[in-house]
Amino acid sequence: KPMSKAAQARAEAMKNDGSGRPRLPGDPDVTKGELAADVQLNESSTSTTGPLTVEVSSAYNTENSDPPMRKHCFQYTVRITNNSDSDTVQLLSRRFEIQTVGSSMKDVVQGEGVTGRQPVLQPGEVFEYTSTAPLSVRPIGTTEIAARMSGEYRYCILNEGQEKASDEQVNKGQGEAGAELATFHFVFPEEQRVKPVRPSEEDDDEDEEDAVKTTTVASAAPAATPTPPSAKDAATTTSSSTPASSLPGEPDMISGNISTPTPNDASDTLTSDVRVVVTSTYRPERSDAKLDKHCFAYNVRITNESKSDQSIQLVSRRFEIQTVGSANKDVVQGPGVTGRQPVLKPGESFEYTSTAPLSVRPMLDKTKVVARMSGEYNFVQLADDGKTPMSSTPLKAELGAFHFILPE
Repeated sequence: KPMSKAAQARAEAMKNDGSGRPRLPGDPDVTKGELAADVQLNESSTSTTGPLTVEVSSAYNTENSDPPMRKHCFQYTVRITNNSDSDTVQLLSRRFEIQTVGSSMKDVVQGEGVTGRQPVLQPGEVFEYTSTAPLSVRPIGTTEIAARMSGEYRYCILNEGQEKASDEQVNKGQGEAGAELATFHFVFPEEQRVKPVRPSEEDDDEDEEDAVKTTTVASAAPAATPTPPSAKDAATTTSSSTPASSLPGEPDMISGNISTPTPNDASDTLTSDVRVVVTSTYRPERSDAKLDKHCFAYNVRITNESKSDQSIQLVSRRFEIQTVGSANKDVVQGPGVTGRQPVLKPGESFEYTSTAPLSVRPMLDKTKVVARMSGEYNFVQLADDGKTPMSSTPLKAELGAFHFILPE
C-alpha cells in the first residue's frame, strides 16, 4: 500500500534526525495564526487509548519568561492512568509534536522513557509529572495561542509476574501500542496577548468596529500575512533601492554635542495619512554599563488615519541608527514588520515592541543620548477588495527621529 503524503513527510523527517531534532510540516491554521473554526482553543486535553488515559493541563510560567526578549515559558502537567482491571503497563518512550504560532514547521521531540524513567503502572495506578516548554515566540493579533502540542506515549503490557519489558517488547522504544496525548494549546495570559483597544472619547471615529489597535510584545517565528504578488514586488523594490549597510553619520552625534537642546525619546509623525508613533525606554536588566552594553525597548504604533475607505498593507521597513561617537549610521531594512505584512483598514493600528541592544561608550560629560534612530515604513494602498495593491510602487510613512537616552 502506498504511503500517504503525511506518512512520507514523517518518514523523511525521521531520516534527517541525524543532524538534530526532526521537523514536520506545520498545521496551516497555526502557521497563519488563524485557528480553524472547528478547533477548540483548549489549554488541556484528555484522551483514552486502550487501557491508558492521558490528561494534560498547561499554564504560563511568568517567573521564567522574558517577553521583550521573545522568551515565553509554559509548564504542563501530564497524568497517565492505567484503567485496566488486570493488565500491568510499562511506559517506554514518548514523542511530541510542537508548533509555535507563525511557524511553518513542527518540532518533533522524542526519546526513551518519561522524565528519564520507564514507569510500570499496576491496574488503577497513576503516573504524573510536570515539565516545562520554553518557547521563543511572538504573540500575534489574530490568536491567543503561543503553540500547539500533541503526541503519544508508547507502552507495552507486561505478562503476569513480569517486572519489566523484554527487549522484544521494547522494540527499540516503539513498544506494542501508543497512548495518545491529545492536542492542546499553550495560551498567552491576558497581559501578553494582542488586545483590541477602542479609540478615546476625543476621537471622532463613529465606527467603533473599525477602530482596533493591535498590541504585540516583542517575544520569534511570527506569522506571515499572505502577501499579494504586487505587494511582494513593492517590498522587493524597496529593499533593492537602498542596499547600503551604513551611511555617513550626523556631525552632532559624532561629536556628542547634540543639536537639539532637549533631545526627544519619542516621536509622532503623520505622512500620507499614516501616523507613526514611537516611544523608547531603557532596559537596565538587559544592560551592563561596565561593558558598554546598553539595551533599550522601543514601542511603535502605526495607524491608518485615512479619511476615506482606504485600506493599506505595510510591506517593508528601513531604519537608520547612529550611536554617539560613531562616524556612521547603521542601516537596517527588510520586508515586512516583525516578519509580517499587516493590512490596516481606516482607523486600525499595528503596534509592536522591539529591542535595541547597543554597544556604545556614552559621552556623559556632554550628553545622556547614546543613539539616534529614524526610518520609514513602506506601504501600498489596497483596492476595494482589501487585498489587491493599487500600485506596485510603495508609499512611505516616516518614523520620525528619536533618541535612546540613558536615565538620570
